[in-house]
Amino acid sequence: MAQKLTEQEHDAIVSLAKLLSKELPVQQRSVSGGIASGLVRLRKNPLGREDVMGVLTKYGAGEPTLKDLLDLHVLEREKGGEGYVLLTGGTPTLGPAKHSSSKDEKNARSEARPESRPQAIARAERPRPPARRPARSLAGLDTVRKQTPELEDIRRKIIDLDPRLWINGWLLSTPEAYVRFERELRALDAALAGSASIGGGSLSARELSYRLFGDEKFLALNSDGRKLLHLMGLSDAVVTRPQTKLELMHHIPKHHRHLRLVVSENLDPWVNMRNAMFLDGRKRILDERVHGVVFGNGYIVDDPHKLPDLIASLGAEDVRVLYWGDIDRAGLSILAKLASVADGCFEVEPFVPAYRLMLRRAMKRFPDPLENEETDQGGVRVEGLELLEPALKPKEASYLRAVVEGARLIPQEIVTAADL
Repeated sequence: MAQKLTEQEHDAIVSLAKLLSKELPVQQRSVSGGIASGLVRLRKNPLGREDVMGVLTKYGAGEPTLKDLLDLHVLEREKGGEGYVLLTGGTPTLGPAKHSSSKDEKNARSEARPESRPQAIARAERPRPPARRPARSLAGLDTVRKQTPELEDIRRKIIDLDPRLWINGWLLSTPEAYVRFERELRALDAALAGSASIGGGSLSARELSYRLFGDEKFLALNSDGRKLLHLMGLSDAVVTRPQTKLELMHHIPKHHRHLRLVVSENLDPWVNMRNAMFLDGRKRILDERVHGVVFGNGYIVDDPHKLPDLIASLGAEDVRVLYWGDIDRAGLSILAKLASVADGCFEVEPFVPAYRLMLRRAMKRFPDPLENEETDQGGVRVEGLELLEPALKPKEASYLRAVVEGARLIPQEIVTAADL
């Protein structure tokens, strides 16, 4: 059972954490609270080299950080020995046999009774029906700087939690949040023990929320739980499975490490491709290897998160998106903007075989490109041509440019199911 912190240890951790969060290299500052807590909780001086390196290794640090601690005079080499002396404020931090008064020892013993932290964590891990909990909210919380015995007692309880819960200072300066959400904070503390993050990405937000707190809605988007994590600087420490956007219809029969998806602007071509794969068992569309088809429902980039969220939920190592839409200003604009939305998370390119077939059909039907259907897109900026033209033959590219610059339209529906 973990021993409760004494008041002197509590003060030493806070002081040391503040120093390290300012002075350590940027990449180590996020774990400064953990390092401070780990060193103080060793409860001995001098510290053995293995003890010190054990703390640093736990938080992803090593020899360079040890050198930083020596340079900052947090540690001092033991005279005549191979260990280190832990310093706070320029003076050695005494071991447990020397730094506790009889009153401190009495307090430490009383704090280590059965109703202490481990049992509180155990209670927190047992889900309780949400209806049994009183209504709580982050609304109306004020920052409190004053010192009172009651507030100091709450702050000592906060310091006893994983340092990542309080190192940014918000929880310490808002102790009422601890009072309102003590059970959830202790559940987070237990889940963080020995781990860099919570969840691992295998559970949905609702599943993880229920497992930790007994409330599947505590980590919902825009919930107080999410806001609490953000205020404590822990948003990135909770890793959940991406939530699929259900309004984005798709047919992706199985998992692939290297995924090729066709995204269709319009419904009928999507249905035709989906039927070819689902009903006919086809693995190729227009002689291109395809693993799934997605219905873009018109202007898919209106919500820039739709496609990236779906792709993130598929667990592929890399994804190539083959976009297929109308040949007009609006359709090619979607292609161009989709490429910018990808932002390196997946590759976007035109579904060239489909576009070439559309152009060949239109060229045969309307030798003059301006005979194609007129649109009201004269005011829409021309973009996306540069993504498609290099893949076309010269006559096809010339016809394409004339159609788009003339604000004309070749619809996807010029290609039917029999063509696929």
